Amino acid sequence: MNPRGQPLKYNISGRQRGQPLTINISTVWKKVFHSVENGPKQFPYRGKTSPIFPPCGKKVSMVWKTAPRLLTAIVLLAVALLTGCSRSVPPARTLPAGKDAVATATLSTNRIHIGDPVRLDVRVLHREGVSVEFPSVAKSKDIIVRDHATATAALANDLATTDQTIHFTSMTITNHILADGATISLATPEGLSWTVPFPFVSLEVVSALAPGETDPRPPKRALARWPAPLSRWIGVTLAGLILLVAAGVILYRVLTTPRTFLHMPPAIPPHQTALDAIAALRAKGWIEARTIEPFYVDLSAIARRYLEARFGLRAPERTTEEFIRDALTARTLPPSHRELVAGFLEQSDLVKFARHAPGRDDMRHALDSATRLVQETIPQAPASPPPPGRVP
Repeated sequence: MNPRGQPLKYNISGRQRGQPLTINISTVWKKVFHSVENGPKQFPYRGKTSPIFPPCGKKVSMVWKTAPRLLTAIVLLAVALLTGCSRSVPPARTLPAGKDAVATATLSTNRIHIGDPVRLDVRVLHREGVSVEFPSVAKSKDIIVRDHATATAALANDLATTDQTIHFTSMTITNHILADGATISLATPEGLSWTVPFPFVSLEVVSALAPGETDPRPPKRALARWPAPLSRWIGVTLAGLILLVAAGVILYRVLTTPRTFLHMPPAIPPHQTALDAIAALRAKGWIEARTIEPFYVDLSAIARRYLEARFGLRAPERTTEEFIRDALTARTLPPSHRELVAGFLEQSDLVKFARHAPGRDDMRHALDSATRLVQETIPQAPASPPPPGRVP
């Protein structure tokens, strides 16, 4: 088929009185296919149920039609593969005659504006085992080196290459010659050393201003503040975090700090106070020394304070003797204890008013009477209830 979809024709000259003979190739292919398909022995039922030709005869017809195209594509692919496999291998690198090392250098660009980055690749081809030391290309503001790296790779024929990659820039407008007059040092393990000149590399640095401009052009939009101001929400968040951390620290300190609780001592009962005062009075030795009047004054005061605290009797306008007489008639004092109070009061009256001079036995008897008064009027502790399940 031609590009327009017309049947492809083949002309044969010298036929039918000089007229060209036209043969339709598409018709030839169809006749060949149908003659094979309609054979009664090779393709029964005209190929509809043959295992070679599927029931759809249309598809088999398409295979016969597209077979030449597939064959052409396969041939072209094979030719392309054979052509690619026969690519020649580059020859191995060698040193020039009479030289032990060769240095070459390449720049990513030979013309830049101020501050633009540049890459310099320096390669030294030398014999294997030789160490290479490169000179520095940095030069104040003219050449500012940002970083550099060196690597060595082995080649065939006992050769090796040492490559140094340098990234730099320049802040001076002029034509720079990198490492002008510098040399590359080489040394062998045996101690031999020599140098080779650094490759000639030039770099032109031009201004970013247009011809005739002397001042930098204004920015297209407003420059951003640096450092940028913090957002209000960032400040609020930081303040909240600081407060949370401070609260956590305070809470931790409060919970982990040992605390001492102040416990007020229990009140001393009146009978204990009175017994302690009586013991102190006995220890003064007034009985043995017959210091009568101070002895009975203190003893009367001890008895008065005890009766006030124990039975709740209050009579501030009364003297001690009057108070004790009133206590004899009070209903809060049991009858058995009234006799002790009466005997004690009688001895005190004899000393104070009758100028009676009791002996040591009388003084001891009065002190014992006060002690009995306190001891016999001590309140009884309430009985504890029996444990559950037990009958007292």
